[in-house]
Amino acid sequence: MASRLQKLLPKSQGYSVLIPLSRQEKGFDLVIIKKSPSGLSRVATIQIKASRSYDQTPPKRKTTKRHRFRTWFNRFEVPREADFFLLFGLYAPDSGKTKKVARHWYKDCTLLFTQTEMKSFMASCRTRAGKPDRMFGFGFDDEHKVVQTRGDKDRRFKDYTGFSLSRRISVLKKILRTP
Repeated sequence: MASRLQKLLPKSQGYSVLIPLSRQEKGFDLVIIKKSPSGLSRVATIQIKASRSYDQTPPKRKTTKRHRFRTWFNRFEVPREADFFLLFGLYAPDSGKTKKVARHWYKDCTLLFTQTEMKSFMASCRTRAGKPDRMFGFGFDDEHKVVQTRGDKDRRFKDYTGFSLSRRISVLKKILRTP
């Protein structure tokens, strides 16, 4: 994830992606620093939550809508220390491929949330009975359409495509903008 962020936030534009070496740092996994030519810096902390992406079996009924892939995340307490959260799921676009593939062949479905958005999202993760759900998940066919498949009390399949990292990198850049 750090290498992907380095590509989206290049050093040539004043960004640095740092990984804490100490496990004593709780609540975040990465630090992004944006340095201005005047020497001022802005910092953002990021926590990463990862899930395997599971292939879905095709439905038996034609009326059943099922996405090709799904992720499962455990519900978590939102730490104060993280400014942003990345929900990351790696998937193989062609799971039937039998020849050796390069690392860049794999795709990921990554969503970016601010701390406020994550708190709100966690509070909204409910079972059908209205109790807090211990898990949440997303379904997708590719990174162009991502919907919530678990943790939504009303099963509305709320669209989270707009939260994809590639679409929201500007939110992170805006916070890091130096005066």
